[in-house]
Amino acid sequence: MRKTLSAVTILVAGLVIFLLFSGKETTPEEPFPGANLLFKEIRLALQTGKEKEHFNKLPPLERYDPGVSHLYITLFQAGQKPLRWGTRRDNLAASLRRITEKIRAHPRFRDFDMADPSRTRIMLEYLTHRQPIEDTSLLGTRRKDQYRFEPGITGVHFSYQNRDYYYLPTEAYTRSHMSLNQVYDYLSRRLGFDDRSRRKRINRVKESISGVELIESRAFVSYEDKVLALYRGYPDPYPVGKDRIQSTFLAGVDWMLGNMKPDGRFLYFYDGQADSSDDFQHPRNPDYYNILRHSGGTITLLWAYKRTGEQKYLDAARRSIEFLLHQTRTRNMDGETGRYVFFNRKSKLGGEGIGLTALMRYYELSGDGRFLEAAHQMARHLVSRIEVSGEFMTYYIHFRFNDGKPLLTIPEKDRKELFSFYYPGEALMGLALYEKYAPLSDERRAEIRAQSRKALDFLIYERPKKYPDQFLPLPADGWLMQAIEEWWARPDMRNQDYADYVYADARKMIDHMYLEKNALYKDYVGHFFYTHGDHAYPDGARAEGLLSAYFLAKMQGRSDDIAYFRHYNRKVARALLQTYNSPESVYFAPNPDRLAGSFRFKLTRQWVRVDSVQHTACFFARLYPEL
Repeated sequence: MRKTLSAVTILVAGLVIFLLFSGKETTPEEPFPGANLLFKEIRLALQTGKEKEHFNKLPPLERYDPGVSHLYITLFQAGQKPLRWGTRRDNLAASLRRITEKIRAHPRFRDFDMADPSRTRIMLEYLTHRQPIEDTSLLGTRRKDQYRFEPGITGVHFSYQNRDYYYLPTEAYTRSHMSLNQVYDYLSRRLGFDDRSRRKRINRVKESISGVELIESRAFVSYEDKVLALYRGYPDPYPVGKDRIQSTFLAGVDWMLGNMKPDGRFLYFYDGQADSSDDFQHPRNPDYYNILRHSGGTITLLWAYKRTGEQKYLDAARRSIEFLLHQTRTRNMDGETGRYVFFNRKSKLGGEGIGLTALMRYYELSGDGRFLEAAHQMARHLVSRIEVSGEFMTYYIHFRFNDGKPLLTIPEKDRKELFSFYYPGEALMGLALYEKYAPLSDERRAEIRAQSRKALDFLIYERPKKYPDQFLPLPADGWLMQAIEEWWARPDMRNQDYADYVYADARKMIDHMYLEKNALYKDYVGHFFYTHGDHAYPDGARAEGLLSAYFLAKMQGRSDDIAYFRHYNRKVARALLQTYNSPESVYFAPNPDRLAGSFRFKLTRQWVRVDSVQHTACFFARLYPEL
């Protein structure tokens, strides 16, 4: 890896981040002198077929070397398979003329509307570096040396049966690849390997190819009348700042709203590269849905209503709550009624926890009490799931346990299998909002707080001892961090050990965050890792927990911690903006309009799920007023 960071570089990078977050959005300028003119020449040559009359005066391309720089032009248009051609000639003009000639001769060229820059987008990509690899078994995505394959940054050149093949760096982004095996599997199909076993296809690629090189490139793409530089396949620089965070938050919520179904469900999963809603985790169940993430979507709509006052968000939230309540059942609890969520043959503690959170956010913001009785019943059920020890029972029904009947207690032998890090925090968040906003007697409020303290004590003091193997180097319990922040409003819930737990987890997150001083690539800054060297891990859910540390520090008046946590929340926000599918960045998609406005899982994986939008949007909703 040919990259070092000096102290001056780090200082400048920090200053840039500060300036970018100081107010208005920034917009990228022409990426190199003459870029717009060059792309107009390419478009005209493709339109007219008179390539010999063009490219007589060309701007210099940084790091373009005719001895190294294989040059490619790719055409992208909604509904069309991309059309690409590449070559390496003695000079740039000769390469451009040859490529435009060959593209025009392709039978599918007539399907592209070259006269309309808003429809047909042009990518220019050229190689800047080649590194021979003698032993492909040394390649890996976690290495920190010259054998690291980094999706979107490095590509592969190789020979097979006396023919050259190029997998360009940008293809990880445009083809939605994130691992070397995904690349090999794709290449196996290019090479005509039709083994049914994926493992066999991958091994055949490794055994059959020769002359392997890792390659790097520079790439640019048109957007209307502009030219945008690309890094890892997406536009760089990209707009950042308070206004951008606010606008992408609302765009994400509008994406969720625009894809809601008539019954109140959200679009659960969308693969932007395949234009498909088939969930990769449930390939045999195209109708799979997750009710916890559904309620998270409801909460996101309510944040949009809180920030804008627009009725459409409240109306949609009400429809989504009605869907949730259709998935609930009631139970008799010593003459009183409890209510639990039952979905996919399971009743999860988190279902009631996030469900109650959604119900109480709705009541808080609307004053509409139509769902209050359901909230009372749900809270009653949640409290009943707190054992004498303070441990929450994480499932009320699970089809594989107790013959699918209610679990009034959970045997110790089954607890690890039914363990969840997230459900208790989700339950406590729901109870905190219920105690705060529901019309209750003082006696009932005190009872809710007493039971919640008991549950918090177990989570803070006992859970680390009972389940030590469940704790990861990168903390995962953002919901518990949010719940502790929410409970802090009540004086008798202010145990400093609770707050210290939030601060400690937040600091561990920062310890496992790529920063300017240790990032392997510039766009890693603000993303997480489990072990340094991991591919960057964007995570809006953890970001919400990190933001709770900031708000808790504000409530406690800890000025140093306020500045400290705000600083790192800004880094996370800037990083998460890279996962926003802007109109500029969705050039590769078969259906760009359907993908634009969402947030994807990973830097190059084009998967969107309701919670990848939800967590980032909620984080942004709370953060941007603080910038």
